Amino acid sequence: MRLTDFIPVDKSSAIRAFLFSLLTTEKVDIFCGEEELPQDVLSAFNCLKSFGKIVELQNGKITVSGTAKTPEKPVDCGNSATMMHILMGIRQHFGWKFGLTGDESLMSRNHGDFEEAAELYDGNFVETTLSKESAQLKSFHLLAMLKSGGKLHFKSRTRRNTEDFLLKMGAKIVEKPNSVEVFPVECLHGYSVKIKLDPSSAFIAVCTALIFKKSFVISDIYKDDSRMTPFHLLQNAGFDIQIKEDSDSFEISGNPICKEVHDINVKENQIAEIIDEIPFIALMVAQAGRTFSVRNASWLRNKESDRIAESVKRFSLLFETEEFADGFTVYGAAKHALKGDIPHNLDHRMEMLSSLMAQNSGVDFKMNDSYKISFPKFYELTEYLKND
Repeated sequence: MRLTDFIPVDKSSAIRAFLFSLLTTEKVDIFCGEEELPQDVLSAFNCLKSFGKIVELQNGKITVSGTAKTPEKPVDCGNSATMMHILMGIRQHFGWKFGLTGDESLMSRNHGDFEEAAELYDGNFVETTLSKESAQLKSFHLLAMLKSGGKLHFKSRTRRNTEDFLLKMGAKIVEKPNSVEVFPVECLHGYSVKIKLDPSSAFIAVCTALIFKKSFVISDIYKDDSRMTPFHLLQNAGFDIQIKEDSDSFEISGNPICKEVHDINVKENQIAEIIDEIPFIALMVAQAGRTFSVRNASWLRNKESDRIAESVKRFSLLFETEEFADGFTVYGAAKHALKGDIPHNLDHRMEMLSSLMAQNSGVDFKMNDSYKISFPKFYELTEYLKND
């Protein structure tokens, strides 16, 4: 079954594509197609006019032009932490002062790491180490360093959307395995970019297809090796998944026939690469009768919800579980019949996890609309797989 048409554009890339247009006075063309955009992406798109940018939309192409200026009112980031943290970096780069706001979930999260990082920048070269293995925090530093230069050290590679865009815009950055050096820049160029499909949504679609016992193909997925780690972990667990690398994208295919499934113990250096997919990997491994364990992942408690507690709350309805301060373990071998109702949550990924658990257990579950934050066609996908 070809599932490509259900997958939205890569959220991380699309948000940056819109917001990085604030860094240049040259024209920017963004091709997102004509499908419904995730709500987080729409938040980034909708804010551009408040910065004085001219935005034109025609046949799936969005053109942004004009010179950005400080917005007069606080910018609404909706549910998107990515948007808020990118704007913090842009604000730091220009020395602008404007407020940032968002929904209750976003405003309740701890953004202290970004506030502490901002204190390092006073117009001089900065050399520092990433306090958390977070692509958003790395992006903040790289943007803040554009003015006077800097060097950022880190333990492991995270998503590199920001590096790709800065290079496309003419910034000089030097990348090494555990550091990025940024050189001061006078001006950044415009760009034209076609946004590929979202790897995280594609991964959830893969899990959904496997639960419905359907073969699948998903093509045109955003090419970033770090984003393929969730798929590799499913392969390591024993699921029949193939990854084909094209010139500028990935294709994922697979079959529901599962080889002998193995336990998965997530390594510390993999956490940043699978942070949003951890609950779904856990479900797939546990429902196949094996054990999934993750530690050193305390950042999960600072997502749209406390995803350690919320995952354990759900998994404990079906499996034996253990919760730790920095992770959890699910013992799939101790699977039992569903005990209690599967909970709802305004966290879009927790809501989709609940839906997959319901499908896997053969019980009814009516989702709220939070999935539209990242995966607008998730419900259509499940209905398609259920009825075809």
